[in-house]
Amino acid sequence: MELKLIAIVLGVLSTIGGMVGLLRPILIQRFAELFPRSVVPAWILTALCCWLGAKEALAMNMGFLDAYKPYIYAIAPAVFVASLVYMKELLAPRALGGFLLLLAVPILQAARWHPSPMRLVVVVLAYLWIVYGLVLLLSPWWFRKSYRPFLENAALFKAAAMGKTAFGIVLLLLGLFAY
Repeated sequence: MELKLIAIVLGVLSTIGGMVGLLRPILIQRFAELFPRSVVPAWILTALCCWLGAKEALAMNMGFLDAYKPYIYAIAPAVFVASLVYMKELLAPRALGGFLLLLAVPILQAARWHPSPMRLVVVVLAYLWIVYGLVLLLSPWWFRKSYRPFLENAALFKAAAMGKTAFGIVLLLLGLFAY
C-alpha cells in the first residue's frame, strides 16, 4: 500500500471522527463508556489481529521455518478461537492495543523509503500508536483512564475533536499533495 493512500484514508477517518465529536459528542461519549467491556468489538479486533499477524508472518523471512508457512493458514484461526475460549480477560482495549501494534507495521513499511521528509508525520503517528498499543495491551484499564478527562470537561472534549479534525485535514492534504 502506498503512503499516499494510507495518508488519505487516515485523514478521512480522522476528519470524520473529529466531526462526529464536534457535531454529535453524545455518540462518542456513549461509545467510550461502552467500549471497554464490550465483547463484540473485542472479537472483531482479535479477528483483525489474527489476520494481520498471519499476513505479516507470511510476508517475513523466517529462515529455516519458511517450510512451516503453509500452516499459518490453520494456526491463525486456531489462535482466534483459542483467544475467545481461553482468554478470560479478552477486553476490547487490549485487542485494540494489539490491533494498533499490527496496523503500524504496513504504515511504517510504506513510509520507510518515501523520499518526502513529510513522511515523518505519518511515522510519528505510527510510533504513537505503537506506544499506546503497548500500554493498552499490557494494562487495558488505561483506556478508561486516558479518555476520562475528555468526557468530564466539555471544553477539552471540543478542543480534542477540533484538533482531530484539523489533523485529519492535514493528513488528507499531505496525502493529496506531498506524498
